[in-house]
Amino acid sequence: MQPMRPHRSRMHSCLTKDRYLVDFVLESGSGQVGSSTPTPTNVLSPAGSLHSHADSIPIPERVSPGSSYTPPLPQYGFPNQQVHTGSSAVSVAPSVGTPERLPQRPWPLRDPEEARLLQHFVEKVAPFFDCTDRQQHFAIHIPYRARRCETLFNAILAMSARHLNRTTGFDPFVSDHYYQACLAKLIPALNDHGVTMDDDLLSATVILRLLEEFDVPLAGSDIRGHSFGTKAFIRSPSMMTTTPSLRQAVYWSGLRQEIYNALSLHQAPDIELRSLDLDSHLNSLGPDAGDCAWANQAITHCAHVLVFCFGEGPRSAAVYADLKAHNQQWSETRPDSFDPYFVGEDVAVGTQFPDIRYGCPWHAIGNQYIDLAQILLSVHDPTLPTVGPLRTRLIQEADRLTGDLGSHPQGDLETMVVGCMAIHLWGDRFTDPHEQDHLIQVLIQTDALHGWPTHALQRQLREKWGMR
Repeated sequence: MQPMRPHRSRMHSCLTKDRYLVDFVLESGSGQVGSSTPTPTNVLSPAGSLHSHADSIPIPERVSPGSSYTPPLPQYGFPNQQVHTGSSAVSVAPSVGTPERLPQRPWPLRDPEEARLLQHFVEKVAPFFDCTDRQQHFAIHIPYRARRCETLFNAILAMSARHLNRTTGFDPFVSDHYYQACLAKLIPALNDHGVTMDDDLLSATVILRLLEEFDVPLAGSDIRGHSFGTKAFIRSPSMMTTTPSLRQAVYWSGLRQEIYNALSLHQAPDIELRSLDLDSHLNSLGPDAGDCAWANQAITHCAHVLVFCFGEGPRSAAVYADLKAHNQQWSETRPDSFDPYFVGEDVAVGTQFPDIRYGCPWHAIGNQYIDLAQILLSVHDPTLPTVGPLRTRLIQEADRLTGDLGSHPQGDLETMVVGCMAIHLWGDRFTDPHEQDHLIQVLIQTDALHGWPTHALQRQLREKWGMR
């Protein structure tokens, strides 16, 4: 396999995580929604948690704002919603249906264990959510909000303790304790339609879903039953009423979780997609668009490709051509900041996989999702015969991109997880023993450094390759 050209390479290492603020004002609409579906309440552990029967998440036609550019917020099919952008500070209005807040918990914290868990969340877990968010909502704003929301506070500590358990052998019962305490408040709230329009509970559900993903092996496991009503929250019109930047941060985290589940199962994501309008997509990313907007656009594009490849609808040549054009246009017109600052051969393991490094996590993420989409489009091209030299060439290109996606074992959690997705989908195609060993080492490092469960996938690949 040949190394990728620097301007098209896609991996993971990041230098810095800048923090910039975006100012805009959002006014609420008067959209109506129907009653929500009742949610089961007999949940005992992460392995047997709530199954969401909520409607699917729609993917917006336009991306969320980056640094200096604020395109329209995602549209969710509710009428009379208006978005206003400007130079004023974020307008925070009272949430409709917000539950009564507890008095602020004692602050600073007095319990050393709570302090350790909160710090660990900020330093090690929050970057997973903030990988396309310059404002770092999960690292900065979510812990602050947790001072007045016990449910959110317990979700944070449960996730942090689970991550520590997976990476350091930290007592697993600590995570279970906070998990149960969170569920005791969250489950009744999920049955209250008014309360479910609440920013803090929305954030808690996304955090708990990540916790449960840590308890599910990567290879072919369905995590859609562990969504805790995330879809219902994201579809709520309250997404458009207060703290819009926070809600968008949660939206994109939830969308990436849906894509991860779809890739692990080789199924279409459980989301609603509007018809692809290539011109609309490209026009939303003008010269002033921020890098995070470009990264989120790549994520949206990947979701469209997944629906095309694994959905039940016909795979027409016209839709395929539009998706290919969008993929190419993104790669050709995205800002130069998405170029890697270093590309080198990984000679230590004797492979031709390049060591590729980016300045910010959203640069790596944007490139990765575009590459994932490109691989899927190469493998699922409806215009080519199932065999022949052209098909072989496209499959070889997909193999090359897969190797690059899994080429750097020192990345952030989200970028390494995306690399593991590619290895899960196409890793069994590699025949070179050095490259096979390298991909196994990526899986081992992802598990060891970040606690992400890859043992089942390692076992599957070893059996496929005949490795001991």
